[in-house]
Amino acid sequence: MIICYSKARGFTLLELLIAITMLVIVLTTLYGSYRSILTRNPWIEADIQSQEMARTCLNQMLADLSAVYVVPFSEYKPPQSSDPPNPYSIIAENLSTGKKTFPRLGFSSLFHLRLGDRRQQDIAHIVYYVQPLPSDAFVLRRSETLYPYPPFKENPADPVLCKGIRSLSYTFYDSKGKEHQTWDSDSSDYGRQTPASIHITIELEARQGTPLKMETGLVLPAFRTDNIRKN
Repeated sequence: MIICYSKARGFTLLELLIAITMLVIVLTTLYGSYRSILTRNPWIEADIQSQEMARTCLNQMLADLSAVYVVPFSEYKPPQSSDPPNPYSIIAENLSTGKKTFPRLGFSSLFHLRLGDRRQQDIAHIVYYVQPLPSDAFVLRRSETLYPYPPFKENPADPVLCKGIRSLSYTFYDSKGKEHQTWDSDSSDYGRQTPASIHITIELEARQGTPLKMETGLVLPAFRTDNIRKN
């Protein structure tokens, strides 16, 4: 009987562990270099910052609108011509700002950023408006006032929600699902209703040719139909 022994042998456990360790080190080094290149690229970093800014802006708008205050139809009375502006109305109108047209949205909400010594249950009047800068760029600002609700006036001290605004639009839906680009809850043209839901689209200036576009929307927690008191 002839017995042949092969000179080939397998890897020992120690050799396998050493090989795996070296592979992990190489992959970690490559990943670190790749991540460093990405984070050091000013264009990529700027896009990431723009995305975070737009996301924060839309989240703030959702927080405000999710606590919108609506006068119920059982208590609402249509305003007379001699009445002062109604701070509890929902008004969205398109206004020329600089060389462009942007919507301005005003409403009342139970959400607050500027509480101070006021009680949290106070109703705040909030206005979103776009303002041009000397550099021809546009920013979206948020105005918040509490009772007695002074007339709205653009204020450079109002916090900036988003920079580099290219376009901003609101799409309102009434209780029947009909779309509107503007709104006035005190106007008979809208049946003196408040919108049932809203869709928001924001577009930021791009640094690489493609603008950044983000959208969100929500069903408002309360809305008023056209079943209101006539007197």
